[in-house]
Amino acid sequence: MNKVLFFIFLFLFTTLGEAFAQQETFQKGSMVMDLSIGTPTSSGAQNRNVIVPPVTMTLDFGGPSGFLHKKSKSKKGGKGGKGAFGFGAVFSFYEDDCWGWDDGHYYDGYYDYYGWYDANVYNAVAAFRFSFHYEPVKHMDVYFGLLTGGRFRIWDYNEEYYPHQGDDPKGHTFSFGPFTGMRYYFGKVFGVKAEFSIDTGSGLPNASTGIVLKFK
Repeated sequence: MNKVLFFIFLFLFTTLGEAFAQQETFQKGSMVMDLSIGTPTSSGAQNRNVIVPPVTMTLDFGGPSGFLHKKSKSKKGGKGGKGAFGFGAVFSFYEDDCWGWDDGHYYDGYYDYYGWYDANVYNAVAAFRFSFHYEPVKHMDVYFGLLTGGRFRIWDYNEEYYPHQGDDPKGHTFSFGPFTGMRYYFGKVFGVKAEFSIDTGSGLPNASTGIVLKFK
């Protein structure tokens, strides 16, 4: 019995040692595309209904890699190790129905009241992202990073509208924020992902899930 346990322990130790010594899910030269759907963003008008939730496409490319837990030689004949830097781009689109009451204001002794407004708001996000990837176990890619870019809005008012003092974040804004996530591959090409971010005005969802396609 002790011999059986010993060989089981030896097998697990060897397997984990190989797993921690090499990284295959994301490394230099990798090219990965994600398609995901997310939760409603936390930035925007206060009164709104989600018409189209955030739909996001992400492209990640592998940069310098293999500088953690290095081995003298890998199975491919070179130096292998963990850790990889990535860079890429993210594109996202979502649509909200926003509404509210105009606050009105006093002007020359009179109170002007502008009434109800309603609009469809189209949002697009385009940003660069930089990330660090680590493979804790085989087939799993864990990563975190930062993105920077812009969010673009188009307001399509459904009824006659006058300027008001309410929450109307019109126009385009600068996007910046952190993110972290995990990809799990069921083979060399296909996988699934879960990603989380902090919406600091970036317009990206706080949580999203989707599919992964690895081309290289």
